Order: sequence, then structure tokens, then C-alpha cells
Amino acid sequence: MFWKRDKKIQVEILNPISISSTSSSPQKDDTKPSPIEREVDRDFAIKLLTYFAIVLQAGLLAYGYLELSAYYEQFGIGTTELELGTPTILVYGYSYAFSSIMGLVDLVPFIGAVIPGLIFISVALTFVYLLMSKISRKGEILEKGTWGGMLLMLVFIAPVLGVHHGVERARENIKEDSGIDVSKGISRIHTMITDKGEITGQLVVADTKSSFLLVKDTLYKVDNKTNRVMRKTVLKAKEKKDPARKAG
Repeated sequence: MFWKRDKKIQVEILNPISISSTSSSPQKDDTKPSPIEREVDRDFAIKLLTYFAIVLQAGLLAYGYLELSAYYEQFGIGTTELELGTPTILVYGYSYAFSSIMGLVDLVPFIGAVIPGLIFISVALTFVYLLMSKISRKGEILEKGTWGGMLLMLVFIAPVLGVHHGVERARENIKEDSGIDVSKGISRIHTMITDKGEITGQLVVADTKSSFLLVKDTLYKVDNKTNRVMRKTVLKAKEKKDPARKAG
């Protein structure tokens, strides 16, 4: 027969077959994770600004009230006799704070000119440090605090420009209408018609209830509704006490 059982067939593989299996282990990713950029916490910044505004307003209120109390006390006027609203106290507190800070320029020699700037830079630097201490370097914090202090100083000085403009405009109108030389300032003398007759002097303070007029060494408290003199206060220098007489 054509096919015999005892006949052998030899098969030779010329090109070896390579079988590759994909590994189940995950491939290593050489790409590095991108760094996380930290940003300023806006909520914390708003809270910090709010706290700063509250502390500043409270400081100006306290400073203005204490200044007014100490000033009027010298004339024998109590703050309870006056109607002092919050806006009035804030204006006085701001003006006194501005005068005190700018007065350091002439008070402290050599370095007085830089003290106001250092004060505002210190405030701004504290704010920037609390806000950006975890996301910025010390050099960046110092730079931003310095620029912030200069900006804060300009904002603090800006209202004075409005006051200066108002004073200059009033002096020009007074000079045009009355011909008074206002280059050295203006002296104001007030006259009030009371139940004691005319009283002429310098007005210390006035509100909706009372007016306090200083005539030489006497302070008159006049009721605004009735024009009646309610009190006279004579101002005198205190005499030095004799230690020997006191001991005797």
C-alpha cells in the first residue's frame, strides 16, 4: 500500500518559534509627579483683613476718645457734657494718630524720617507673614511686606490731601471776600448774645446742646436753646505747695 505504518516521516523546524507572553506586572512609569502649587487661602485673607480693620478702628476710637478727654479736661469740660459720636471720635483719632506718627520725623534726630515708613512696613510684613509663611520664601515675604508697607503708608496719608485742599480752598475764599492776609493762618473770635450780654472769646467746643466760650481766663458754658450762661469756670495756675507748711 501507499501508506505504511512503519514508514517514518522526519520534520525539521528551520526557524525556531519564539513565544513571548506579556508579563502581568505593571510597567514602571518614569514620569515624576508634578509639584502641587500652593495658593493663598482667600478666606483666611478676608478674615485677616477684617480683623485688621476692626483692630484699627478700635485703636483709633480709643485714641481719639482719650485725646479728647485729656484735652477738654484741661478746660474743665467733661466728655459727658458733650455729644461725641463715633464718626467724630474716629476723625479726631485719625488726625491725632497722623500728627503723632509724622511728629516722629522732627522728634527723633537722624533716623526720624524713616520711622513712619518702618511702622507701616512692620504692620504689612506681619500681615504678609501670617498669610504667606507656608507658601513663600523669606526673601519674597520681606519684599512683598516692604511694598505693602509703602502702599499702606500712601493710603494712610491720602485723606490728609483732602484736608489740605479744603483748608487752601477756604483760605482763598476768605481772602477774596474779606481781603484778609491768610498766609500765616486765621484767628477766629466768636461773640455770643446771652442773658449776661455779649460774650466775645474763642470757641473751645460746641455741639447741639452747649457751646463753651473762652474769654481770657474764664470759660463760659452757654445753652444753645436759651442762650443762657449755665456755668463759668475760671482757669488758674496751680500754686506750688510749700513742703515745710505741709509738714507743719
